[in-house]
Amino acid sequence: MRDTARKRIGYRQIAEKLHARIAAGDYKPGDVLPSEAKLMAEFSVARDTIRRALDQLESEGMVASVHGRGRFVTEKTGGKSVGAKYEQVTEALRNRIQQGQLKPGDALPSEAEVCTEFDVSRTTARKAFAELERDGLAVSDPGKGRTVTSPPDFHDDGDRSTAWLVHGETPIYENYWVTVTKADIQTPDGERFDHHKVYLPPAAMTAMLDDQGRVFMMWRHRFVSDTWNWELPGGVVDDGEDPAATAAREILEETGFRPTGELEHVVSFEPMIGTVKSPHHVFVARGVEKVAEPTEVNESQRTAWIPLRQIPELVARGEVANSGALVALFYLLSTSPQS
Repeated sequence: MRDTARKRIGYRQIAEKLHARIAAGDYKPGDVLPSEAKLMAEFSVARDTIRRALDQLESEGMVASVHGRGRFVTEKTGGKSVGAKYEQVTEALRNRIQQGQLKPGDALPSEAEVCTEFDVSRTTARKAFAELERDGLAVSDPGKGRTVTSPPDFHDDGDRSTAWLVHGETPIYENYWVTVTKADIQTPDGERFDHHKVYLPPAAMTAMLDDQGRVFMMWRHRFVSDTWNWELPGGVVDDGEDPAATAAREILEETGFRPTGELEHVVSFEPMIGTVKSPHHVFVARGVEKVAEPTEVNESQRTAWIPLRQIPELVARGEVANSGALVALFYLLSTSPQS
């Protein structure tokens, strides 16, 4: 008989399980909790259920969010956020602004008040204020102190007045791998001219991260640019195929591994957006298992599990040149704690 108990688990039960692990010392103060994707895979629930469980733990003071770094187990006695002191102060003030306790136009606490409330130095308080100003949440007025500003709105406002108009498009060359056309273009100032466009099939690639903080990379040659570099497993998305399915298929074919949980979609982007249409779909797999030998024999000369902390050195040496790989690796570097 099929066991559906795991699928019926609610956010309260998940919060209780995580609470028990913290109490038992499985997750110690300062430890980062598993990612939402890992918890989704473990409990077989949706992302919203995991977030509600984590929000409950945060409301109980068991965990704290550090902006851009994830959720950490707090010090049990004080319930204070981990990380640098100025990060603690910044996050506390940011939460007050986002929750409406401090509204646009309101004065922020003074440096002296912050020092007293959070038991920090004046230098720490100033660093926290600087972070808020950098995020556009506060502004400093000499002689008047610091006030809350309206959060910046970077959403699409719907204005299309500067769009380049396409009056027509003529194919020049077409095959499975590339399509080249000539477009009749008109710019906002009224000028009209021909512009070439290139279409490439969409691609999907995945950064596979193991529990030791290592990412699976493939050392390979690219004949077009005569470049040797480290890349991620990936390939072309077939017509009508879900990019996530492509990513999982390419992992298996090129590496023999299979993701143990749901793939985390990082971003879909255009690497050469001015002239070329070539959608790239980037994923992260946090945990994989070896199930077979690779069936693709032309994809790499060698492979390696490379510690994430060594990636910046490879990038600096020019040994990671693929745009999709760079996007995925920079994402991991910005979101994964480094030992």
